[in-house]
Amino acid sequence: MKSIYAITPSGIDFKKLINEIEKMLSLGIKLFQYREKSLSEEQLKNNASILLEVIKKNNGKLLINDSPRIAVEIGADGFHLGMEDYLSPKNLKFIKEHKETINSDYIKGLSCKWDYELVKNPPEDLITWNYLAVGAFFKSETKKNVSLLKNKDKSYPLTISSKPLVAIGGINYQNMDSVLSLGYETIALSKGIFFKKDLENIIKNLNEEN
Repeated sequence: MKSIYAITPSGIDFKKLINEIEKMLSLGIKLFQYREKSLSEEQLKNNASILLEVIKKNNGKLLINDSPRIAVEIGADGFHLGMEDYLSPKNLKFIKEHKETINSDYIKGLSCKWDYELVKNPPEDLITWNYLAVGAFFKSETKKNVSLLKNKDKSYPLTISSKPLVAIGGINYQNMDSVLSLGYETIALSKGIFFKKDLENIIKNLNEEN
């Protein structure tokens, strides 16, 4: 089944964000990642706790960007890391201390960019990753200086990984069909879906693909 993985854009008024997520939940989006780069760890944790309550009430799942500790402490469904975040001493220490719980109870995602070797052999000495994210597929406000690949190269990760892959980076309503046509089942959308007037059409279009 093709699905949307909604990643919250940074710097949004929190009450507006909650209202938007409630709308998305009502339209059938169930997987969210809370990504916020501008808050203190305490505020991030407080916000994530509130979002988790809203999302769980509507049978959705919430992953926390960058912080396994916050994910575990608030009882979120999982976390998402880039390689730099995974290798940070703070995160490695926490993961080592809670290895069994993290591997049995949480969804773990890793960003691989277009690193084919990483896609093929992600580091699993501590974590068994549940999904890998690849991209960026297109340039965006957060991914301005990315190297874009040809379609045949964008689909190559699907041939070398046994894990579920999430397509990420600059994907929106106008270009999502081209990503799905490559064979990706899950697409991550941030500004490409949040606060869009045609949100219902985006969901309808995706449902027609299934």
